[in-house]
Amino acid sequence: MRLGIFQVKPLEDFCKNCERLQNLIKNSKAEVLVFPELALTGYKLEQFELSSLNLFQELILDCLKRLQRVISEGQTLLIGAPGVREEELRNCVYMVTSSDVEVVSEKLMLFPGIDDVFRPGRVKKVLKIGNVKIGIILCFELRSPEVFRYFLKEGVEAFFVVAEWPVSRLNHWKTLLSARAIENKSFVVGVNSLGGSCIIAPDGTVVKELSLEEEVLEVEMEFLTPELPYPLRTPFVNPQQNKVKALEELKEISQIRQSKGQKMVFTNGCFDILHAGHVDYLEKARALGDFLVVGLNSDKSIKKIKGKKRPVNPEALRAKVLSGLKCVDYIVIFEEETPERLIKELKPDILVKGADWEEDKIVGATFVKSYGGEVHRIEFTFNTSTTNIIEKILSNLVK
Repeated sequence: MRLGIFQVKPLEDFCKNCERLQNLIKNSKAEVLVFPELALTGYKLEQFELSSLNLFQELILDCLKRLQRVISEGQTLLIGAPGVREEELRNCVYMVTSSDVEVVSEKLMLFPGIDDVFRPGRVKKVLKIGNVKIGIILCFELRSPEVFRYFLKEGVEAFFVVAEWPVSRLNHWKTLLSARAIENKSFVVGVNSLGGSCIIAPDGTVVKELSLEEEVLEVEMEFLTPELPYPLRTPFVNPQQNKVKALEELKEISQIRQSKGQKMVFTNGCFDILHAGHVDYLEKARALGDFLVVGLNSDKSIKKIKGKKRPVNPEALRAKVLSGLKCVDYIVIFEEETPERLIKELKPDILVKGADWEEDKIVGATFVKSYGGEVHRIEFTFNTSTTNIIEKILSNLVK
């Protein structure tokens, strides 16, 4: 594969920037052309009319189609640009070929203060270019080994990291690129608009490194993992981990994690007979922050709410099943009918409840918002419930 790395800063004039990108692409002999994060616009979006996201998306697509017209048959362009999905602005990477334009990666981890205009993305496609499976990482996501492991599980062989990484933290950039290459036994290609772009081999060796000046590099690459004296392991760490925590222990853990800038998501429920609706809801809740705390109603609490015949499963078994979900980080059992005391003790950054609850009826919502926290109502994807499952089982028994 002939790889082109374009270490270029976006011009503030959008039209001139599009023209320059066209010329760079037109003069390239690379098969895969990789440009940095937001190479099409840069972060200074004040020049655009963002009040109409549909018109803004049309402007972006129009420019991408102009770039598409100068791409040769067999070339693939990977370029950072804003995108609109579900009427929200995302920080994206587009793949452009002579026949198609599509978003292949959205920035999941947003940098506070810089990415505030964007909403977290979800799209993370595995690309197969030639015979190589590639995963696209956006800037701040380089600090998350979890994103790399997600792609590794999908069989990705090389990672392309596109960024606008500040020069003041280039030592972090180089260290993290090397670490990700070594820990995943994979090639990592870092393309940074502000300099220091490089290609790292699976053993941590720097194959190519660019200066801090604007520069274009074209190089023949074979993304073949060399024989290394150690295997790649993905161990199942501590399968007996106890996610159920006493309130005081959980407060201590949470405060340490929050002091590092991590966001706690809190939700609660009985989770008597765990079903697809529960799993979908909990996965969506976890995606809103960095760790998910589930307040679990005790048996005594459920009997107060639902009557003497419930719960079907005692709290120890319900907690065990919840603990098996990767999206659940901690469980705390409470005896009261509502989790108000837990919420006031834990002070979550994000409080989550189902969309069937009006916000003013959600226990703890006013309190969480009083210190700048967020309240999210999640739509249910699956039309099911524990009560419906019980009724169906009983109905079948009668038949």
